[in-house]
Amino acid sequence: MSKYLNLTKRNCLVFLRDRSSVFFALLSMLIVLLLQAVFLGDMNVESVLNLIEQYGGEMRDVAADEVNARQLVQYWTLAGILVVNAVTVTLSVIGTMIEDAGENRIADFYCAPVSKIVIALSYVTTAAIIGTLFCMLTLVAALVYICAMGGTMLSLAAIGKILLFTLLNVCIFSVIMYMVALFVKSSSAWGGLGTIVGTLVGFVGAIYLPMGTLPKTVAEVLKYIPVLHGTSLMRKVCCEEAIHMTFTGMPEEFITEYKEIMGITISMQGKDVSDGMQILFLACCGAVALLVSVLVAGKKNLSDR
Repeated sequence: MSKYLNLTKRNCLVFLRDRSSVFFALLSMLIVLLLQAVFLGDMNVESVLNLIEQYGGEMRDVAADEVNARQLVQYWTLAGILVVNAVTVTLSVIGTMIEDAGENRIADFYCAPVSKIVIALSYVTTAAIIGTLFCMLTLVAALVYICAMGGTMLSLAAIGKILLFTLLNVCIFSVIMYMVALFVKSSSAWGGLGTIVGTLVGFVGAIYLPMGTLPKTVAEVLKYIPVLHGTSLMRKVCCEEAIHMTFTGMPEEFITEYKEIMGITISMQGKDVSDGMQILFLACCGAVALLVSVLVAGKKNLSDR
């Protein structure tokens, strides 16, 4: 246990001391924030206000509707950012293993009296710890900002669910990134992969463009990718109270359609996918990634003999 803890501590310190790695780990999140602040945020707020004007009736408080619509968009964005961090931060942290392999430090670890399983587990644990840490810092900063701008704080129950879903996403994507890293042999290749993933994660999670605006074929493909379901779980919790406040008095059918269009709920074969099924899907993805990792690592061990 002490060897495992020491390796995990070492990996955490190596990553956190590299400021460029920390910056690039958060780059995708910064891009999302910039797009929301400059382009997408006001666009989404106007879209919500237009829907309220069209379907909400005449007896409404326009000022309150604008505040509620902006808060809804902010919480919707927060949910996406948390999942973006779960993907990009874990990817960057696993990059430490690629660097260690390139510098032959892993070979030194293998010569030490420590199991290869312990070494692998330390990298995955490091990714999970730092990914969770960054997500929590993001959550705290976002909640402070939203409340300072006149928004409503989430309930303790909602925050508790967010913490659980964050831990689920971070752990699943830590295992997935470790599996992917087993097929990459150089830091430059891993950096290129990070650039691609950082660019695509916003689209795959339906953050840059809501699900309802995507071509039907693309939207159907995304429903089989874990990032979208992780984002959907987070959005259901983050946006539940804001949706209730924003669309009070409006038809339930309209609210249901809005949730589907914005990727808050995911519909497959005409039925909404339940939270339990989404959690099971994410768990299955993590289990498959773990199995592949074990098989690939086993073959590498045999080839090394």
